Amino acid sequence: MARILILGGHGKVALLAEPMLAEAGHSVHAVIRNPDHVADVRQAGAEPVVADLESLDQAGIDALLDGFDVVVWSAGAGGGDPERTWAVDRDAAMKVVDAVARSGARLVMVSYFGASLEHGVSPDEPFYAYAEAKALVDEAIRERVADWVILQPSGLTLDEESGIELDEPQGSIESGEIPRATVARLIAETVAHPAVSGLTIRCNGGETPVREALASLPA
Repeated sequence: MARILILGGHGKVALLAEPMLAEAGHSVHAVIRNPDHVADVRQAGAEPVVADLESLDQAGIDALLDGFDVVVWSAGAGGGDPERTWAVDRDAAMKVVDAVARSGARLVMVSYFGASLEHGVSPDEPFYAYAEAKALVDEAIRERVADWVILQPSGLTLDEESGIELDEPQGSIESGEIPRATVARLIAETVAHPAVSGLTIRCNGGETPVREALASLPA
């Protein structure tokens, strides 16, 4: 079983993924910024690691990731403040990419459906910082990391877990909605299927069980 580090360990998706990974027998650690969230993370089956990704330098990120087989990025600034979005979703994420590229860990990045260097969001729009940051980081992962999967779910809901609909071939579906619980299952199943690597998985909620959908992807 793998030693897994989840970045953004108190997020809604992460708190759903942690028990799935723990139940599969993995050793799950979750990075949180707020010490008040320690109990929630422990209850979800993960070992809390209190650290502020925004303030860590490259050496600090390297040390944080040391010894883990799988790194899951489920962190984010939450939008609203462009300066903090750049600091977390671009700068901290790029340090994680660099650390993983050196360590050889498997990287599972939770991105979003429209992430692309051709995102088309105007610099004048509030969403621009997030769209640009995610696009740059996703591209850096493809260029620098040996073992990676980028998950690009559509609009997140609090609905019960469902199956998924893959955007395969890419551009075959429009962005819709997907339950956070389904994204959590997608994280867990991606970890469980190491042959699924070097792929960007764009998806909506759907009818196909996640495990079955992943098995249909090229290894």
